Amino acid sequence: MNTPPRHEGEYQPALRPSIAGERREVRAELDAFEHSIDRFIDGKIPEASFLEFRLRHGVYGQRQDGVHMMRSKLPLGLLAPEQLDAFADLTEAYTAGVAHLTTRQDIQVHFVPLKKTPDLMRVLAEAEMTSREACGNVVRNVCASEAAGVEPGEAFDVTPYGMALARFLLRHPDGQGLGRKFKITLSGTFDPFFNTGPIHDIGATAVIRDGVKGFHVVVGGGLGAVPHEAQLLTEFMPAEELLPTSVAILRIFARHGEKQKRARARMKFLVAQWGIERFREAVAAERALLREDELGRDFLADLGQWDDRPIHPPAEDFPTHDDAEISAWLRTNVFRQKQAGYASVRVRVPRGDLLPDQLRGLAKILRAHSGDTLRIAADQSLFIRWVPFDRLLALQAELDALGLGRSRAGALGDTVTCPGSDSCKLGITSPRSVARHIEQRLDLLAEDPRLEHLRIKISGCPNSCAQHQTADIGLYGAARTVGGRAAPHYMLYIGGRAGGMRLSEEIGGLGIHVGRAPALRIGDVVERLTATYLSEAEADEDFTRWAYRYGRVAFQKLLRDLTALPKPDEDPRFYSEVGQDTPFAIVRGVGECAGEVVLAADLLMVEADTQAERAQQGFDEGGDADQIVASAQEAMVFAARALMATQGVNEADPARVVEAFTAAFYETGRIYEGVGHYFLQSQAEERAEVVGDRLRRLVAESALFVEEAHTILAKMRASEIPDDLAAFGGPGA
Repeated sequence: MNTPPRHEGEYQPALRPSIAGERREVRAELDAFEHSIDRFIDGKIPEASFLEFRLRHGVYGQRQDGVHMMRSKLPLGLLAPEQLDAFADLTEAYTAGVAHLTTRQDIQVHFVPLKKTPDLMRVLAEAEMTSREACGNVVRNVCASEAAGVEPGEAFDVTPYGMALARFLLRHPDGQGLGRKFKITLSGTFDPFFNTGPIHDIGATAVIRDGVKGFHVVVGGGLGAVPHEAQLLTEFMPAEELLPTSVAILRIFARHGEKQKRARARMKFLVAQWGIERFREAVAAERALLREDELGRDFLADLGQWDDRPIHPPAEDFPTHDDAEISAWLRTNVFRQKQAGYASVRVRVPRGDLLPDQLRGLAKILRAHSGDTLRIAADQSLFIRWVPFDRLLALQAELDALGLGRSRAGALGDTVTCPGSDSCKLGITSPRSVARHIEQRLDLLAEDPRLEHLRIKISGCPNSCAQHQTADIGLYGAARTVGGRAAPHYMLYIGGRAGGMRLSEEIGGLGIHVGRAPALRIGDVVERLTATYLSEAEADEDFTRWAYRYGRVAFQKLLRDLTALPKPDEDPRFYSEVGQDTPFAIVRGVGECAGEVVLAADLLMVEADTQAERAQQGFDEGGDADQIVASAQEAMVFAARALMATQGVNEADPARVVEAFTAAFYETGRIYEGVGHYFLQSQAEERAEVVGDRLRRLVAESALFVEEAHTILAKMRASEIPDDLAAFGGPGA
């Protein structure tokens, strides 16, 4: 990517498409969500349906009553200065004051009251961001290498393709009927530090064959309690096929994936059950059925709109410094780009937590030094790109003033953690407590050049939010009980490979499980492991190869004394979280990571009910006629879509909904003719023509159509023979 820089020192916001969507549509969507909250509080929406509904808007329940975590959806982790300012504002106004970087290149905030979530969403929307589909059984944030576009050796910049895919799949009807969450990532190279394809549902790596851009694609990867390494779908897929093939994969997963047993509902289980050959054939057949307007060509029309725009020219001389810490920062935190004279800076963010003043300070730094070039990395660091060599020292000083200028980003002391039991319902332990306790010890260890790039990742439970299986030393929260007292422990994985990338048939990409140790001894465990590696590894043998050669049995012998747990009366410190005085207790609620498996029809009916009630309320209060008509028509579209979802048809375009509904329900007599006609007539009307008494009748007709849809759905589920026309009847039947 060789985009000419702007004029010297002139920062101008990039003119790029909004990931949130069209502003008018987004405002209406947020108004409807706010109205749905009121309806839920009033008992008008079932709890299970509302849970999945709010998850799809990025609102996740915490273990603390009455407050929620809210997650944004930031494709590829891209953030502009204006968006950092927006996060500072919303973090200050609506949360406990901390913005947390996630391992999926998002930002999430905690302790948000449910009634305040729409206000927070509006702040995001004004800054061209969204929380839509950041949680729930949908396509989650599309990720990519933070070095995309600047990494030496990459085939091509995957940024425009990743952004096109993210925008294409947001609100896509084929992403709404999944049994579990779905994760996608892209990378420009096979470098495992930047490529996490093996642990994703879809992993696409840029390749060029005969001068044609394309992707090497793997599918069916995932971590969680039972990790699966992705399998090869194709060695080369033309780049323009990325969007339609992703839709084909989603359709196969939605149709054939497990829906009832949550523990086996991820796509990795379907790929494992079928085998990759059968899965590959099914995807190819489904891809062949897609219509031309389902291929997402419009989203690939202007790939250049995502090019970076540096604001300063390059510089020739890379700086040096006499100060040991700054010298270490230049060595460990600065990444030389493939573009001569430019570097990217990896900003160390302890435990992924940023304060409002730090967010605003980062925005100021971008405006001064690099432009719209910040990306969140999967290791909870920040990646500031396109910094000329001659501005590196000034940037370091400004980061240091914010408390973000420390060296050895990504080293032992820069531990990746999830929030764990601090806020998550599923958390068993508090990884951040452990990370704080051992950080200084690990920073000292990392001064050894052979240990400088070792990674530690800590999850609060087996669900792998910190991706612990892909770390040199990975841990997840557990517990052990002695004498009726529970003590926090961590299960140990050793020798994981960055990105889950396999080295060979003998050396996998996921760590070796070697047992568990009390939380208070994790620092001792790390010190012993690293000391043994330094003393026993062969010359130039990296930690992963050494770990597999050393083996599980040897590790268990090495750490045996450190796994012992004293009795409570011998040392009560072991029975509290590290650094805390209160007794440790296991408090686990029902996890919401993917919500419950709620049928697509039920979610669509929540939308239908909400819009019908808004139409009635607007009419009763003498509101804007155009908005009343829009709500009434949309209520009927959502209800018709719900009926079509029972037939495996996922259409969002109103014209296609009308066509499909007419063929499947109206012409077959599966809906009472008069009520069905209400819907067809409403979709043929121009909104401006709906005036006077016709407005009143339209509102009443939309309510009748929605109620009829509820009746039909109930009878379909109660009937052993849903296609029997007697099971449907007319109004009130």
